[in-house]
Amino acid sequence: MRMKLREKFDQLTLLELFCMEPTIANPADGYWCYEARDRAGNTLSFGMDVIQESVQIELKSSGFSLVTLTFELVDTLEIIDLDQGKFAFAVAPKIREAQTRVQVELRPYIKVEGSTLKMQ
Repeated sequence: MRMKLREKFDQLTLLELFCMEPTIANPADGYWCYEARDRAGNTLSFGMDVIQESVQIELKSSGFSLVTLTFELVDTLEIIDLDQGKFAFAVAPKIREAQTRVQVELRPYIKVEGSTLKMQ
């Protein structure tokens, strides 16, 4: 399932994906932030600005921030598996020279993978 951030933002699907209401919801500003905690106690915050088409991911362990990643030119979320909380997005998908893809898994343990590949 693909969800366009600007056109088809689906709060119910994200509720099902994260298994909780957003921690921050400012619909007028187009900003939503969801959190997930895994069995090891790690936390992922996933913020989206649907107007600016940007995404921010923050990973925390024991309440301490480990890494914060910000991506712009994200127009679509791809929901891969609702049970595992697995989803992905491409950064600047219209730029053909390089393809950046980020995949997130929330359950049973948080996992974030990303790659940028140069296209020939």
